[in-house]
Amino acid sequence: MPNAITTARYRIERAWERGHAWSHKLVAQIRPGVSLLSGSVFVLLTLFLPIGYEACGPPRTGYEMVAGKGDWPTFLGVSSSAVGRDFYMVVLLLASCTLLLILVSGLRPGALRNKALVSRLALLAGTVSLFLVCDVTLLLAAISEDQPGLAALIPLVASCLCPGVFWPRKGFIAWVSVIASTVSLLFILDALGLLDGRINWVLLATEAVYAVVPLGLWYTYGFSSRPEGRARWEIIRRGLVAFYVPAVLGNFWFLGIAVKKGLWGFVPCYFGIHLIALGYLRLKQEPMLPSAERTSDQA
Repeated sequence: MPNAITTARYRIERAWERGHAWSHKLVAQIRPGVSLLSGSVFVLLTLFLPIGYEACGPPRTGYEMVAGKGDWPTFLGVSSSAVGRDFYMVVLLLASCTLLLILVSGLRPGALRNKALVSRLALLAGTVSLFLVCDVTLLLAAISEDQPGLAALIPLVASCLCPGVFWPRKGFIAWVSVIASTVSLLFILDALGLLDGRINWVLLATEAVYAVVPLGLWYTYGFSSRPEGRARWEIIRRGLVAFYVPAVLGNFWFLGIAVKKGLWGFVPCYFGIHLIALGYLRLKQEPMLPSAERTSDQA
């Protein structure tokens, strides 16, 4: 039995390495400036595309949603019109600032080589990107509650176990312990009647696991200036990517639902947000060379 587990883990890691190499090669062909420009344009175009959800009415454009008609189509907008609209406005603001930065960089190339600015924008864009994945997953979890039994929770549980393939035993035990403690605490609070009856503790646990815990790890290690912190992040990142794979697959299913409901404007918005995050993160990873040195290298 141990040999079978070891063999399965080895094959998974080999498949992972091949997939990582392929995706890295694909992403490397997209220049950060192109990713930022296309992403911001995609998001801003949704002002004129059907993206707002309305229970008893036609789809609303992004401009109408900002004006107070229609709701953001993921869990945040379904649960709170005001908060969903605020999230969309943050996305529009990020896209507008990104487009402005790209235009300014045409006159002043140093604008995209400001390490402090790029790091802050990478943090904001990455947070919005991960939160969007979590928010869509949360809505899918809410929809799946209509299914009988606990079958709807199987993908969530499987997702939480995925990092175990890539993390050392001690780190994986810590990860599972945090998840189990979060779920147990919410379950106890719900049993004691201390949670609002309209709030489902399963959804709260899902949000904590998919957004709060990974973002905490990313903030702590992904932006660490210490070499040991960066080294640990390279290991943690592999497990978190594996953790998000089922969620991202579910997100693609939701994109199909959105198109079917006539909210096809959500598709360019979804990919636009991730393209902006990708552009900033790639800029952050690039060496910030002085303008003259960068010019000489290109020559």
